[in-house]
Amino acid sequence: MDRKNGIDFFRLIGALAVMCIHASFGSLSNEYVYTLRLFSRWAVPFFFLASGFFLGPKIEHNTLDFKRIQKNISLLISIIVVSFVIYLPICFKTKSMPKNIVDIFIGVQPHLWFLGSLLTGYIVIWYLYFIKKSWILPYLSAGILIGALFTDSYDQFIHKNLGFFSIRFLLSIPFMYIGIMVSKKQPFKISNTLLIGLILLGFIIQYFETEVFLNLFDYPKIKHQFLFGTIIYSISLFILASKINLPENRFSEWGRKYSLFIYLYHPLIYFIMLQSLNKIIPDYSNFIMMFSPIIGFIFLIILAVNLEKYLPKLSNILNGNL
Repeated sequence: MDRKNGIDFFRLIGALAVMCIHASFGSLSNEYVYTLRLFSRWAVPFFFLASGFFLGPKIEHNTLDFKRIQKNISLLISIIVVSFVIYLPICFKTKSMPKNIVDIFIGVQPHLWFLGSLLTGYIVIWYLYFIKKSWILPYLSAGILIGALFTDSYDQFIHKNLGFFSIRFLLSIPFMYIGIMVSKKQPFKISNTLLIGLILLGFIIQYFETEVFLNLFDYPKIKHQFLFGTIIYSISLFILASKINLPENRFSEWGRKYSLFIYLYHPLIYFIMLQSLNKIIPDYSNFIMMFSPIIGFIFLIILAVNLEKYLPKLSNILNGNL
């Protein structure tokens, strides 16, 4: 499949959105922080959708040859190993050392669950095609989405706080499957105007959901990670991105090359920024951290570009190309 510059462009924006989700924002008002994080929740589903979209053409005659995903599998394993080594000093400093290999697989830092989840998505989808049971995928996907909605927020209706982490780890499967379906429907026959309307509707539903849970159950907005509106919001945005015919440009190139690098190492930049600012200019650290996603994002782009140019071997290692 040819590169989709619209998808690559939104990958770059998605990397910035992930940085917004994980930023502390210093002294910025909590209401603005919660809204900005809510606005950014499309990013991780988008990355899963993109992986499924580019996996779709590899599925031929209802068969997925393992050789066609072997490179993806090996790359993800390499990235898990490399990220473990990179973040080991922080784990030691914060006394959060992994206790076993499972901890490494699910991520030694909170954001790294994405890698293990994506690896699981590839393996589950390949396995179901291998045993000729791919018909299970739509039902499995629906079950996981319902389970994620319930355990993240809707468990409040039964006055329980069920664990979201385990079901969140499986979210790669439904979104990759949806991405595969979108790739099979190309060109997607739905108007851009309708898609933009669905994107806005999804965000409005997300916001309405957080207000309902706050008013009915006093459930803090900061706890929400996955809502019904998130599904509408992220899928509609992805379909729109897949339809946009952009010429090759600097931003799509950066999205293709560096979005994963930004995702992997942005907490490291935040850690360095916070430690440095508190020591150098403590009186202004909170103000500067209000802009930490933008500052960190620009720094990571510059770092990625220069590593690729001047230290290509190190760049390859950091991106899992061993």
